[in-house]
Amino acid sequence: MNRFDFANILFAGPCNLRCPYCIGQQLDPALSVNNLHEFPLHNLDKFAGLLRQHQVREVTLTGTTTDPQLYRHEARLLTWLRRELPPNTRLSLHTNGQLARRKMEVINQYDRISISFPSFNPDTYRQMTGAPHPPRLADIVRLARVPVKISCVINQHNHREVPKFLARCRDLGLKRLVFRQLYGDPTRYPIVDHLPQVGDFCGNPVYDYHGLEVTYWRFEQSSARALNLFSTGLISPHYLLKSAR
Repeated sequence: MNRFDFANILFAGPCNLRCPYCIGQQLDPALSVNNLHEFPLHNLDKFAGLLRQHQVREVTLTGTTTDPQLYRHEARLLTWLRRELPPNTRLSLHTNGQLARRKMEVINQYDRISISFPSFNPDTYRQMTGAPHPPRLADIVRLARVPVKISCVINQHNHREVPKFLARCRDLGLKRLVFRQLYGDPTRYPIVDHLPQVGDFCGNPVYDYHGLEVTYWRFEQSSARALNLFSTGLISPHYLLKSAR
């Protein structure tokens, strides 16, 4: 029986954004050793063996303190994973999208991608990421040959923008959107209460917005089981997060 719903390959190192809520701040720094130039990744063979053993069919490349598209061997790793894992394994990318247009050829080698994108408003985006402007999401969606999902952290800076954010995502033709509440944040943002709930995913409610699937995700109530390869080579079924201060 499959013990895990999916797996994560985690990258660490310098980042092209400066998000004050970066999940890496909730990890022991010893778990986020720079691996952006490393190939093969430490313990990758063992990790792949566990994925085969447990029949894990969803693997996501993501980051703790960096963006996975900053990984120098991204395309090479994808080729390796396609060769070493069963052919029905789905490879996903969770990125901030800053390099997506430049690396579209690599983007289209995945089965799907998720883009962390907190706001279309340049001022809000700057507050939340430190970058002067958001990536051109419309161009990314247009050029992508794989499904694109938006992952939007919700906090005090952007929660009032949600109505316009929903409409803009739908107008771009997106089919999936996730609002993510920060781990340990006790605030309740009633941003989707007006939407009809149509389901549940791993303990988190799923709503419908005119054909756009909207999930409100909280780590604390998630029942998802993941196997994680940290940048140090540590393999763990736990995220090892500390609550936000």
